Formats: sequence, structure tokens, C-alpha cells
Amino acid sequence: MSTARVLPAPLAKGDRIGIVTVSAPEPARNLDQFDHGVDVLRSRGFEPVTAAHALGEHGYRAGSETALLEDFHTFIADPEIAAVVCAGGGKNANRLLRGINYALIAAHPKPIVGVSDPTVLLNAITARTGMPTFHGPAVLWDFGSADAPAATIDHFAAVLAGEAHSARVGAPLGWARPGTAQGHLVAGCLSSLRCLLGTVWEPDWRGAVLAWEDAFKPVEQLDQTLTHFRDRGVLDQISGMVVGELLGCEPSGEMGAQEMVMDLCAEYGFPIAFGLPFGHTPLKHTLPIGAEVLLDSTAEHGLTITSPWTATVAEGEQQ
Repeated sequence: MSTARVLPAPLAKGDRIGIVTVSAPEPARNLDQFDHGVDVLRSRGFEPVTAAHALGEHGYRAGSETALLEDFHTFIADPEIAAVVCAGGGKNANRLLRGINYALIAAHPKPIVGVSDPTVLLNAITARTGMPTFHGPAVLWDFGSADAPAATIDHFAAVLAGEAHSARVGAPLGWARPGTAQGHLVAGCLSSLRCLLGTVWEPDWRGAVLAWEDAFKPVEQLDQTLTHFRDRGVLDQISGMVVGELLGCEPSGEMGAQEMVMDLCAEYGFPIAFGLPFGHTPLKHTLPIGAEVLLDSTAEHGLTITSPWTATVAEGEQQ
């Protein structure tokens, strides 16, 4: 974990957003929906710019490691690009981890947004640079969806603009174990985060609030993955856990996800909340990975961001 804390500049209407594909060739295979997502960003006052290889196909990836890294680094270094947003997901974003120029990112801090598979990159970037990254909507599956809730796009725009009200996450949480916890946020798809365990890009778990979600995994597979986190020592170090809405994660042996989590976490005392809409759900909150958050079962808003996440948010303003 970098000791320096770098904050990205906020995003404003009229800014140019660079769109990259870091894994599967989903935009090329869903071009109409991708184009709709680009149009939605434009309708919200932004100027989308599509990377050179974002619409490519290279087997099960959109391009070679070299090509996809070139797209990413080009937008990071370009002062005219205010934010970088991932087009979609996939399975192999971790192929880019060793090639990312983390010093370049720290020298050109700007919002970087992704969901699902690309969250492996977000958490690695935050771990190596100290800069918050953003777990939020994808161009293809969120902005490009005809059924995308307006609240998803509204929260994305508010968080990236650094608007103070967006620090109070308005989703009602279900408390399986009440309590309070404060720490930096590690957030993402559980099976993607697992790719960082034991690597040089692994997040700093000490005192962290872990927010995780996943999709289309049976509960026994979620158990296997979360057990890996336990055996790596992650659950010994975190201060709180938030489990998001689990899309298509069916019970195994009549055991649901909440029962599994509480069984696996029985020996720990940290608070555990369920039901946060983020990640694979159509309605999703944009979460700043690396920012300090407060998890509080007694508060009106169970999850609150308590530290600046963009360069223009004053200390303590969010509260």
C-alpha cells in the first residue's frame, strides 16, 4: 500500500470520459447496446471518447495485453481525458496487473471506474497508489441498458463530481450482526478480488471495511471463495463487512448466502450488513475504493463516506 494519498480531480459536465475495454470483447459483440451507453453519457453532458481497441476482438479478450494497456495508459496520460470508465466486464482483467504503470496513474490522478472483473484493477491501483478508484456502472451493461435506473447514473455523476450528499449511501441495509466499524473501503466482486490474494497488488486489509458482491455463483462456491479469504487471514484484519445484493446466487443444500456468511464468520466480532445494491445489480451505488467509510447499524444511513474521495471535497464536509 502506498503511503501517499492522491485524490483524483472531480468530474464535471462537459468533461471528456475515456472508455476502455480491459477484458472480454463485450462491446464488439453488443455494439448497439454499447453505442446506446455512449449516447447516454453524452446526454448527461459528458463527451465520451472510445479507446482504439475498445471494440476489438482477440479471442476471449478485446485485445492483447499490450494493446489494452496502451489504450488505458493513453487515456491516463492525456490531460484532456478527465475520467476513465470501463466498457464492461469479463474474466481476465488481471492479465493487465503487471503491465500497469502505477506511477503514471499517481502523476495523473483522475477517476477510474469499473465493475465486476475490472474491479481487480481498481483495487490494485488503489493499493499501489493510494488514489481512490470507483466501483460503479459500466458503459455497456448499465448506461447501455434500456432499463437502467436513473438513480444509478445520478449517483455515478454525483460521486465523481465529489458532491457531499452522495457520501450518505441511501440504501437500507439488513443487519445480520449490528455494530459500528470505520476504515478504508475495499470493494468489488468477490471472485475478482480473490485474484489479488497473495500478489504484490493485494489490498491492505488492516481495519478495512470489505464490501463484496458476486453474480451467478451457487452458495457453495461463494463459501469456497470466502473461505479462501478467511484462510488468507483477511477476516482476522477487517473491521466490518457489507454483502451486496447477490444476483443469481442460488442456495446450495437449502442454505442461502446469509446463513453461509454468518456460519463462516461466527468466530469474528465485526458488524455484517446485507443488501447493498452495487456491482451486478441494475440499481447500483458508486463506491470510492480506498476512501474512509463508517458502517453504523444505529445511523439513518448505515454506510457513509467520511473522507475526501475527490480533490475538491473538504475534510469532514461529507458529514
